Amino acid sequence: MPAGTPNVEPDNGYTMVGIPTNVYATAEPVTLDTELLGFPVRVRATPSRYAWDFGDGTGHGPTSEPGSPYPALTITHTYERADRYSITLTTYYTGEYSVAGGPWLPIAGEAQVTSAPVDVEALAGRNLLVADPQD
Repeated sequence: MPAGTPNVEPDNGYTMVGIPTNVYATAEPVTLDTELLGFPVRVRATPSRYAWDFGDGTGHGPTSEPGSPYPALTITHTYERADRYSITLTTYYTGEYSVAGGPWLPIAGEAQVTSAPVDVEALAGRNLLVADPQD
């Protein structure tokens, strides 16, 4: 199965400490064709759940919610300290099979595939009082 694609917003490799970082998964159903004992067999795998590892010891899921791009922000994570982190997505697939064009039948269990990491750097900002530029 192909790994789902982890999408991180902002998508420039940086995020801010104390500000939610948005994530969402992109994964599509996959159909595989093979032959077993002379019969054509189709296997269909459908993404069903997603789990996130945010690289700081925390995660989210597994959940059926893949997340959404901005402005929906359905799955976010807020980093508490400045550092570099690797975010990974695990996509869970359920499956069905069909023999010789027959009905689709369920496959017990799930398959899971973990994505390559997406590296982000959480930056810390600081406040600084400055003189009024009009003075």
